[in-house]
Amino acid sequence: MKLENKEIDFENKNEILNLNDFIKRQNHIDSYMQSCKFRRTNHIKLKEKVIRLQEILRKKFIKDIDPIVFLHWLYFDKNLSIESIVNYIKQIYDELWETDYFYKNSAALQKLFTQVLNWKLKNSKENKNTSEYKSREKPAQLIAKNQEEKDKRKALFLSWYIKNNTIDNTEFDINIFNSLKFKYEKFIYLLEKYFKISKKSYQELLNIDLWNQSFADRFNEIFKENNIVFEISHKDIARVFEKYK
Repeated sequence: MKLENKEIDFENKNEILNLNDFIKRQNHIDSYMQSCKFRRTNHIKLKEKVIRLQEILRKKFIKDIDPIVFLHWLYFDKNLSIESIVNYIKQIYDELWETDYFYKNSAALQKLFTQVLNWKLKNSKENKNTSEYKSREKPAQLIAKNQEEKDKRKALFLSWYIKNNTIDNTEFDINIFNSLKFKYEKFIYLLEKYFKISKKSYQELLNIDLWNQSFADRFNEIFKENNIVFEISHKDIARVFEKYK
């Protein structure tokens, strides 16, 4: 989730990719809207809403997470739909007994993405006002619903991963890794020595309603993101659940 800082030019509507640039934008708008009390209050509330999300993420994952980078990561890198992101973040708030949600519906979050952060939506289907979206047939809606459920389970995995991993490869020895005979052994070694994921944390995955192949797909994505040339299958996942207790 590393992103480069850019100089903010609100007039040119550059993309906003981190919290610091978002705050600069809000302060910049606020500075020339002193005479418009209602709109100025809205901008202040929006800034407070995003900063509150940062606090919630810190409580949930016990580490500092830039909320703008986090949203960008979920939407573009993890390919979650806007609706799934809304539901995922609402779930985080619920876990912490927070009732003042970040956003309650996808239309509002979409507005933040497009009109405040100046992000381009991945495709026109994201916009529920398009004729393409309105003309979907029921079978397509059912497919979309199934995809939403998959996204929710994927989001649960991401939540587990963010909370339990701390990348530190100082104890990782490539020679030991290569000397291990079986893939599940290499996988356990990666979990322990590279991602600092404990046996207990790994067993918590059993509480997430996902197939072992889905777990394998998620971990393979993580390996690729971290430039680790290694791939596992559902059989490896099952074997680790067996051995890693």
